[in-house]
Amino acid sequence: MWSNYNQNNTLPLTMGGRYIPLLHFSLRFPHQKLLDFEGSASIFGTYSTHPFNASAQDGSITPYRAWARFSTKQLEIRLGLQKINFGSATLLRPLMWFDQLDPRDPLQLTNGVWGLLSRYYFLNNANIWLWCLYGNDKTRPWDIGKSNKNIPEVGGHFQHPIPAGEVALSYHHRNVDTRDLVNNVPAFTKIPENRIGIDGKWDLGVGLWFEGSWVNKSTDIGTLTNQEIMNVGADNTFKIGKGLTTTLENLFVASD
Repeated sequence: MWSNYNQNNTLPLTMGGRYIPLLHFSLRFPHQKLLDFEGSASIFGTYSTHPFNASAQDGSITPYRAWARFSTKQLEIRLGLQKINFGSATLLRPLMWFDQLDPRDPLQLTNGVWGLLSRYYFLNNANIWLWCLYGNDKTRPWDIGKSNKNIPEVGGHFQHPIPAGEVALSYHHRNVDTRDLVNNVPAFTKIPENRIGIDGKWDLGVGLWFEGSWVNKSTDIGTLTNQEIMNVGADNTFKIGKGLTTTLENLFVASD
């Protein structure tokens, strides 16, 4: 719940709240096999007022998570509305392809995406993800143009351990609808777009990482045809009091 007062607003007092009820059900089978289901809704409402004079209300009830999952000791297959996120960066994330996680949010709330996700974990801690998304048309962070919800999106992510850390390679393909973009961007309903991501992280006493993404549209739409995003970062915990953790990141963004 929250409230805000700003005497310069037409309706100076605003109050709001969000409630996310969750239902989870699971069935366990021999040989560490599991079938489980999760459903939750985001119930949101606000009330703004100029006391004793005028007021306005707004609210919504939308699905937050709705998925079914089959899993074994090394395999997971999940279908439905779900969260998909990966990468090494902490604050400024080039690989924030499917979520809106804010590092300042203690609840880590984010919209999900509709799709099928499969993950396999190898015995050496390497893992591979494959996904197919469908019916998603909301703009996500770093998106230039929303996805065409009538055409499936496909991609994958492979992560492998290395000495003192891990590296990963990611790929995603979608078709972009640019009709809502401004600044004289050509309007198309389906431009093929390919994304390639790479990231790595090491624990060398000091934590070090990098994360990058290259996004290319197959149709020339001017300076928005290509995006290059790169993050480098480090963190360390100093022996001050019970420990003081400092995180530094630098983000480079280009569009050309």
